[in-house]
Amino acid sequence: MGPRIPSAVRRLSNALCFGVARSDCVTFKEIDRREELSYKEFEEGYLYANRPVVVRGALRKWKALSRWTPEFFKTEFGGMKFSIADHEKGQPDYRGDGGTEYTMAQFIDRVLSSTDENPAPYFRNKKMYDLFPSLKQDIEPLPEYCFPNWLAECHLVKHVREALNRAAAIELYIGGQGGAFPVLHYDGIGTHAFLMQIYGRKKFIIFPPSQAGHLYPWPEKQNFSQIDIDKPDLKRFPLYANAVPTTFVLEPGELLFVPSHWWHTTKMLTPSITISVNTANQSNWQELIEFVAMRQPNPFVSLASRAYLTGAGAWRAWRDRNWSKSVN
Repeated sequence: MGPRIPSAVRRLSNALCFGVARSDCVTFKEIDRREELSYKEFEEGYLYANRPVVVRGALRKWKALSRWTPEFFKTEFGGMKFSIADHEKGQPDYRGDGGTEYTMAQFIDRVLSSTDENPAPYFRNKKMYDLFPSLKQDIEPLPEYCFPNWLAECHLVKHVREALNRAAAIELYIGGQGGAFPVLHYDGIGTHAFLMQIYGRKKFIIFPPSQAGHLYPWPEKQNFSQIDIDKPDLKRFPLYANAVPTTFVLEPGELLFVPSHWWHTTKMLTPSITISVNTANQSNWQELIEFVAMRQPNPFVSLASRAYLTGAGAWRAWRDRNWSKSVN
Protein backbone atom coordinates (compact mmCIF):
# COMPACT_ATOMS: atom_id res chain seq x y z
CA MET A 1 0.00 0.00 0.00
CA GLY A 2 1.07 3.59 -0.64
CA PRO A 3 0.19 6.78 1.22
CA ARG A 4 -3.08 6.62 3.06
CA ILE A 5 -5.71 8.72 1.30
CA PRO A 6 -7.63 10.86 3.82
CA SER A 7 -11.41 10.54 3.80
CA ALA A 8 -11.75 14.25 3.03
CA VAL A 9 -9.69 13.74 -0.11
CA ARG A 10 -11.85 10.79 -1.18
CA ARG A 11 -14.94 12.93 -0.71
CA LEU A 12 -13.43 15.68 -2.87
CA SER A 13 -12.55 13.19 -5.62
CA ASN A 14 -16.11 11.89 -5.56
CA ALA A 15 -17.43 15.44 -5.71
CA LEU A 16 -15.43 16.01 -8.89
CA CYS A 17 -17.00 12.81 -10.33
CA PHE A 18 -13.65 11.64 -11.67
CA GLY A 19 -14.00 10.17 -15.15
CA VAL A 20 -17.79 10.49 -15.21
CA ALA A 21 -19.92 13.18 -16.85
CA ARG A 22 -22.74 14.06 -14.45
CA SER A 23 -24.87 17.17 -14.45
CA ASP A 24 -25.02 17.28 -10.65
CA CYS A 25 -21.22 17.50 -10.28
CA VAL A 26 -19.60 20.30 -8.31
CA THR A 27 -18.37 22.97 -10.75
CA PHE A 28 -14.72 23.89 -10.47
CA LYS A 29 -14.58 27.68 -10.85
CA GLU A 30 -11.26 28.90 -9.49
CA ILE A 31 -7.80 27.39 -9.23
CA ASP A 32 -5.83 27.51 -5.98
CA ARG A 33 -2.59 29.48 -6.02
CA ARG A 34 -0.17 28.35 -3.31
CA GLU A 35 3.28 29.31 -2.11
CA GLU A 36 5.60 27.23 0.09
CA LEU A 37 3.35 24.24 -0.52
CA SER A 38 4.69 21.22 1.34
CA TYR A 39 4.73 17.85 -0.39
CA LYS A 40 2.28 16.47 2.18
CA GLU A 41 -0.15 19.31 1.48
CA PHE A 42 0.27 18.77 -2.26
CA GLU A 43 -0.21 15.01 -1.92
CA GLU A 44 -3.37 15.22 0.16
CA GLY A 45 -4.97 18.36 -1.24
CA TYR A 46 -4.16 18.04 -4.94
CA LEU A 47 -2.38 14.87 -6.09
CA TYR A 48 -4.79 12.33 -4.58
CA ALA A 49 -7.70 14.72 -4.78
CA ASN A 50 -7.07 15.00 -8.54
CA ARG A 51 -7.35 18.76 -8.20
CA PRO A 52 -5.22 21.33 -10.10
CA VAL A 53 -3.07 23.94 -8.39
CA VAL A 54 -0.61 26.69 -9.27
CA VAL A 55 2.50 26.78 -7.08
CA ARG A 56 4.39 30.05 -6.91
CA GLY A 57 8.16 30.01 -6.42
CA ALA A 58 8.46 26.32 -7.29
CA LEU A 59 11.25 26.99 -9.80
CA ARG A 60 13.31 29.45 -7.78
CA LYS A 61 16.42 27.21 -7.92
CA TRP A 62 16.41 26.98 -11.72
CA LYS A 63 19.08 28.82 -13.70
CA ALA A 64 16.64 28.86 -16.61
CA LEU A 65 14.63 31.64 -14.95
CA SER A 66 17.51 34.08 -15.31
CA ARG A 67 18.93 32.72 -18.59
CA TRP A 68 16.17 31.59 -20.92
CA THR A 69 14.67 34.29 -23.10
CA PRO A 70 13.78 34.22 -26.81
CA GLU A 71 17.01 36.12 -27.47
CA PHE A 72 18.98 33.47 -25.55
CA PHE A 73 17.74 30.72 -27.88
CA LYS A 74 18.47 32.91 -30.90
CA THR A 75 22.03 33.54 -29.75
CA GLU A 76 22.87 30.04 -28.53
CA PHE A 77 21.00 27.94 -31.10
CA GLY A 78 20.39 30.36 -33.99
CA GLY A 79 21.61 27.96 -36.67
CA MET A 80 19.44 25.02 -35.60
CA LYS A 81 17.07 23.97 -38.40
CA PHE A 82 13.62 22.45 -38.03
CA SER A 83 10.23 22.32 -39.73
CA ILE A 84 7.12 23.55 -37.99
CA ALA A 85 3.49 23.81 -39.01
CA ASP A 86 2.37 27.39 -39.61
CA HIS A 87 -1.28 26.50 -39.04
CA GLU A 88 -2.80 23.66 -37.10
CA LYS A 89 -6.37 22.50 -36.67
CA GLY A 90 -7.86 20.89 -33.60
CA GLN A 91 -8.05 17.43 -35.11
CA PRO A 92 -7.04 14.05 -33.69
CA ASP A 93 -4.02 13.93 -36.05
CA TYR A 94 -2.88 17.44 -35.06
CA ARG A 95 0.77 16.32 -34.93
CA GLY A 96 0.78 16.13 -38.72
CA ASP A 97 4.06 16.09 -40.64
CA GLY A 98 5.41 18.84 -42.87
CA GLY A 99 5.44 22.58 -42.39
CA THR A 100 7.82 25.45 -43.02
CA GLU A 101 11.55 25.14 -42.43
CA TYR A 102 13.09 27.66 -40.04
CA THR A 103 16.39 28.28 -38.38
CA MET A 104 16.02 29.03 -34.68
CA ALA A 105 17.10 32.63 -35.38
CA GLN A 106 14.34 33.05 -37.99
CA PHE A 107 11.80 31.44 -35.72
CA ILE A 108 12.63 33.65 -32.75
CA ASP A 109 12.29 36.75 -34.94
CA ARG A 110 8.85 35.45 -35.85
CA VAL A 111 8.01 34.88 -32.17
CA LEU A 112 9.04 38.42 -31.22
CA SER A 113 6.86 39.92 -33.96
CA SER A 114 3.90 37.65 -33.22
CA THR A 115 0.48 39.26 -32.70
CA ASP A 116 -3.02 38.06 -31.90
CA GLU A 117 -3.97 38.71 -35.52
CA ASN A 118 -0.88 37.03 -36.98
CA PRO A 119 0.54 34.59 -34.41
CA ALA A 120 3.83 32.78 -34.85
CA PRO A 121 3.76 28.99 -35.20
CA TYR A 122 4.18 27.02 -31.99
CA PHE A 123 7.45 25.17 -31.29
CA ARG A 124 5.95 22.62 -28.92
CA ASN A 125 6.27 19.14 -27.46
CA LYS A 126 9.99 19.15 -28.31
CA LYS A 127 12.06 16.68 -26.31
CA MET A 128 14.41 18.83 -24.25
CA TYR A 129 17.30 16.47 -23.79
CA ASP A 130 17.31 15.34 -27.43
CA LEU A 131 17.54 18.87 -28.83
CA PHE A 132 19.15 20.83 -26.01
CA PRO A 133 21.19 18.45 -23.81
CA SER A 134 23.44 21.31 -22.68
CA LEU A 135 20.46 22.98 -20.97
CA LYS A 136 19.71 20.09 -18.61
CA GLN A 137 21.56 21.77 -15.74
CA ASP A 138 19.33 24.84 -16.10
CA ILE A 139 16.20 22.98 -15.03
CA GLU A 140 17.56 20.98 -12.11
CA PRO A 141 16.41 19.87 -9.69
CA LEU A 142 12.88 19.10 -10.84
CA PRO A 143 10.31 20.13 -8.21
CA GLU A 144 9.61 17.34 -5.72
CA TYR A 145 5.93 17.42 -6.74
CA CYS A 146 6.98 15.59 -9.95
CA PHE A 147 7.93 12.48 -7.97
CA PRO A 148 7.59 9.56 -7.74
CA ASN A 149 7.29 9.09 -11.51
CA TRP A 150 6.77 5.51 -12.62
CA LEU A 151 6.75 6.46 -16.32
CA ALA A 152 10.51 6.83 -16.41
CA GLU A 153 11.26 3.47 -14.79
CA CYS A 154 12.19 0.13 -16.34
CA HIS A 155 9.13 -2.04 -17.11
CA LEU A 156 9.49 -5.71 -18.02
CA VAL A 157 7.18 -5.66 -21.06
CA LYS A 158 9.01 -3.95 -23.93
CA HIS A 159 6.10 -2.11 -25.59
CA VAL A 160 4.87 -0.90 -22.19
CA ARG A 161 8.36 0.29 -21.27
CA GLU A 162 8.78 2.15 -24.56
CA ALA A 163 5.36 3.83 -24.33
CA LEU A 164 5.74 4.93 -20.71
CA ASN A 165 9.38 6.03 -21.06
CA ARG A 166 8.43 8.09 -24.13
CA ALA A 167 5.65 9.79 -22.15
CA ALA A 168 8.15 10.68 -19.42
CA ALA A 169 10.28 12.89 -21.70
CA ILE A 170 10.65 16.51 -20.56
CA GLU A 171 9.26 18.74 -23.30
CA LEU A 172 9.89 22.35 -24.35
CA TYR A 173 7.42 24.90 -25.76
CA ILE A 174 8.28 28.27 -27.33
CA GLY A 175 5.66 30.55 -28.86
CA GLY A 176 4.60 34.13 -29.42
CA GLN A 177 1.69 36.35 -28.53
CA GLY A 178 -1.58 34.98 -29.90
CA GLY A 179 -0.20 31.47 -30.39
CA ALA A 180 -2.22 28.62 -28.94
CA PHE A 181 -2.17 24.89 -28.37
CA PRO A 182 -4.21 23.53 -31.28
CA VAL A 183 -6.73 21.40 -29.42
CA LEU A 184 -8.56 21.06 -26.12
CA HIS A 185 -7.39 17.75 -24.67
CA TYR A 186 -6.34 15.76 -21.66
CA ASP A 187 -2.94 14.05 -21.63
CA GLY A 188 -2.72 10.53 -23.00
CA ILE A 189 -2.17 7.36 -20.93
CA GLY A 190 -3.99 9.04 -18.05
CA THR A 191 -0.91 10.95 -16.91
CA HIS A 192 -0.64 14.01 -14.73
CA ALA A 193 0.99 17.06 -16.34
CA PHE A 194 3.26 19.63 -14.72
CA LEU A 195 3.64 22.86 -16.73
CA MET A 196 6.49 25.12 -15.60
CA GLN A 197 6.58 28.67 -16.91
CA ILE A 198 10.10 29.99 -17.60
CA TYR A 199 9.43 33.17 -19.58
CA GLY A 200 6.36 35.22 -20.48
CA ARG A 201 2.69 34.81 -19.62
CA LYS A 202 0.37 32.05 -20.74
CA LYS A 203 -3.40 31.77 -20.37
CA PHE A 204 -4.85 28.34 -19.52
CA ILE A 205 -8.41 27.11 -19.97
CA ILE A 206 -9.25 23.93 -18.04
CA PHE A 207 -12.28 21.73 -17.42
CA PRO A 208 -12.70 18.93 -14.86
CA PRO A 209 -13.31 15.32 -15.97
CA SER A 210 -16.96 15.70 -14.96
CA GLN A 211 -17.55 18.04 -17.92
CA ALA A 212 -16.41 15.58 -20.60
CA GLY A 213 -20.03 15.12 -21.67
CA HIS A 214 -20.10 18.78 -22.74
CA LEU A 215 -16.78 18.68 -24.61
CA TYR A 216 -17.53 16.22 -27.47
CA PRO A 217 -14.44 13.97 -27.53
CA TRP A 218 -13.45 12.61 -30.93
CA PRO A 219 -14.76 9.04 -31.33
CA GLU A 220 -11.38 7.82 -32.56
CA LYS A 221 -9.34 9.72 -29.95
CA GLN A 222 -11.27 10.17 -26.76
CA ASN A 223 -8.78 12.52 -25.07
CA PHE A 224 -9.18 15.18 -27.81
CA SER A 225 -12.19 17.50 -28.00
CA GLN A 226 -13.90 18.58 -31.21
CA ILE A 227 -14.62 22.00 -29.71
CA ASP A 228 -12.87 25.10 -31.06
CA ILE A 229 -12.52 27.08 -27.83
CA ASP A 230 -12.26 30.44 -29.62
CA LYS A 231 -15.24 29.83 -31.93
CA PRO A 232 -17.43 27.05 -30.56
CA ASP A 233 -20.10 25.80 -32.99
CA LEU A 234 -23.11 25.51 -30.71
CA LYS A 235 -25.31 24.22 -33.52
CA ARG A 236 -23.09 21.13 -33.88
CA PHE A 237 -22.15 20.96 -30.20
CA PRO A 238 -25.06 22.41 -28.20
CA LEU A 239 -24.06 20.87 -24.86
CA TYR A 240 -20.88 22.93 -24.84
CA ALA A 241 -23.05 25.87 -23.80
CA ASN A 242 -23.28 24.16 -20.38
CA ALA A 243 -19.52 23.77 -19.97
CA VAL A 244 -17.92 26.01 -17.36
CA PRO A 245 -14.21 26.70 -18.00
CA THR A 246 -11.71 27.82 -15.40
CA THR A 247 -9.36 30.43 -16.89
CA PHE A 248 -6.17 31.80 -15.35
CA VAL A 249 -2.69 33.08 -16.27
CA LEU A 250 0.55 31.26 -15.51
CA GLU A 251 3.40 33.65 -14.68
CA PRO A 252 7.19 33.12 -14.89
CA GLY A 253 8.49 30.92 -12.08
CA GLU A 254 5.12 29.27 -11.48
CA LEU A 255 4.26 25.57 -11.74
CA LEU A 256 0.84 24.33 -12.82
CA PHE A 257 -0.32 20.84 -11.83
CA VAL A 258 -2.92 19.51 -14.31
CA PRO A 259 -4.24 16.23 -12.89
CA SER A 260 -5.09 13.12 -14.84
CA HIS A 261 -8.09 13.43 -17.17
CA TRP A 262 -8.43 17.21 -16.79
CA TRP A 263 -9.15 18.90 -20.10
CA HIS A 264 -6.92 21.87 -20.92
CA THR A 265 -5.58 24.13 -23.61
CA THR A 266 -3.58 27.33 -23.65
CA LYS A 267 -3.00 30.65 -25.39
CA MET A 268 0.09 32.84 -25.12
CA LEU A 269 -0.32 36.45 -24.01
CA THR A 270 3.34 37.33 -24.67
CA PRO A 271 6.39 35.52 -26.06
CA SER A 272 6.51 32.40 -23.90
CA ILE A 273 8.84 29.55 -22.88
CA THR A 274 7.46 26.57 -20.95
CA ILE A 275 8.66 23.16 -19.77
CA SER A 276 6.33 20.18 -19.26
CA VAL A 277 6.72 16.90 -17.38
CA ASN A 278 4.20 14.04 -17.37
CA THR A 279 3.98 11.66 -14.42
CA ALA A 280 2.22 8.55 -13.18
CA ASN A 281 2.28 6.96 -9.75
CA GLN A 282 -0.18 5.38 -7.33
CA SER A 283 -2.45 8.44 -7.47
CA ASN A 284 -3.34 7.95 -11.16
CA TRP A 285 -2.11 4.45 -12.02
CA GLN A 286 -5.64 3.05 -12.28
CA GLU A 287 -6.52 5.74 -14.80
CA LEU A 288 -3.42 4.78 -16.80
CA ILE A 289 -4.46 1.12 -16.73
CA GLU A 290 -7.94 1.94 -18.02
CA PHE A 291 -6.55 4.19 -20.76
CA VAL A 292 -4.09 1.55 -21.99
CA ALA A 293 -6.47 -1.41 -21.72
CA MET A 294 -9.38 0.20 -23.59
CA ARG A 295 -7.10 0.98 -26.53
CA GLN A 296 -6.24 -2.68 -27.10
CA PRO A 297 -8.54 -4.10 -29.82
CA ASN A 298 -7.65 -7.67 -28.86
CA PRO A 299 -9.50 -8.55 -25.62
CA PHE A 300 -6.77 -10.97 -24.55
CA VAL A 301 -4.08 -8.31 -25.00
CA SER A 302 -6.27 -5.86 -23.11
CA LEU A 303 -6.66 -8.33 -20.23
CA ALA A 304 -2.94 -9.11 -20.19
CA SER A 305 -2.06 -5.40 -20.19
CA ARG A 306 -4.42 -4.78 -17.30
CA ALA A 307 -2.97 -7.69 -15.29
CA TYR A 308 0.65 -6.68 -15.89
CA LEU A 309 0.12 -2.99 -15.11
CA THR A 310 -1.90 -3.79 -11.98
CA GLY A 311 0.94 -5.91 -10.64
CA ALA A 312 3.58 -3.36 -11.65
CA GLY A 313 1.67 -0.63 -9.84
CA ALA A 314 1.13 -2.69 -6.68
CA TRP A 315 4.85 -3.43 -6.37
CA ARG A 316 5.83 0.20 -6.88
CA ALA A 317 3.23 1.43 -4.41
CA TRP A 318 4.70 -0.90 -1.78
CA ARG A 319 8.24 0.24 -2.63
CA ASP A 320 7.31 3.95 -2.42
CA ARG A 321 6.03 3.85 1.15
CA ASN A 322 9.41 4.76 2.62
CA TRP A 323 10.02 7.40 -0.05
CA SER A 324 6.76 9.14 0.81
CA LYS A 325 7.59 9.12 4.52
CA SER A 326 11.05 10.62 3.91
CA VAL A 327 9.64 13.50 1.85
CA ASN A 328 6.89 14.28 4.34
